[in-house]
Amino acid sequence: MSIMMPTLLESIKEGIGRGWTLLLDGKPVVNVSSLVLFNPPFGSLFYGKSPSGDYDQWSFHEVGGGGAVNVPYCIIEGLLYVGVVEQKRPLQDKVNPVLNVPRGFMDPEETHFETAVREVNEEAGIQDAKRKTILLPGVSGNPNSAFFETWGDGEGVAFYCLKILPEEIKKSDDDYYILNEKVVTPVSKAAEGIMGSRFIPWQEALALGDMMTLSAVSRLLGFLVSHGALQLSSSAPG
Repeated sequence: MSIMMPTLLESIKEGIGRGWTLLLDGKPVVNVSSLVLFNPPFGSLFYGKSPSGDYDQWSFHEVGGGGAVNVPYCIIEGLLYVGVVEQKRPLQDKVNPVLNVPRGFMDPEETHFETAVREVNEEAGIQDAKRKTILLPGVSGNPNSAFFETWGDGEGVAFYCLKILPEEIKKSDDDYYILNEKVVTPVSKAAEGIMGSRFIPWQEALALGDMMTLSAVSRLLGFLVSHGALQLSSSAPG
């Protein structure tokens, strides 16, 4: 296993424009030709000359070029509900927990499919996810093509979906749809601030602030409509 991911960024030579300033322990470091910050299980953060021109930039090359997203869904009386996880993500909202679909980094030597199955089990507690998880059509995703490197073969964020049957969910005391006890195991990622999961109408899911969730739900909608499994409604239930 390589310790550092590859990059398209090059060393900065004389005459290359600099728009970024490197601060190390709060103090500027001048004339940096290149910089790498890496964590083998996750990827490498680079600073250097941009492959797009004579200027500096930073980039991140994640293991696999990006992890996997696995969106659970259930169709009830013709209406689509999307499974989301309630989680503390301070970089998105430093006070309140947010909702997003299950997803995560790839482990080294893991496939995108294996990541998708593992993450939906760890974050939503769904059993037997391997049997139900399928890849959504489309090219692999890039979170921000100005900064994330996904140029390697098979790299990028992979989007999956997992069908949940109506009998596998129930109404909670808060009037949400939640998974029933027969299809869940205790969630193993409490250290990440996961506070539970629920199923919400797709319209509400597309109004969330997490871009991975928006991409995943959009792909899911396209997949279900194109296969005749869903007819879109212009209004949310209730």
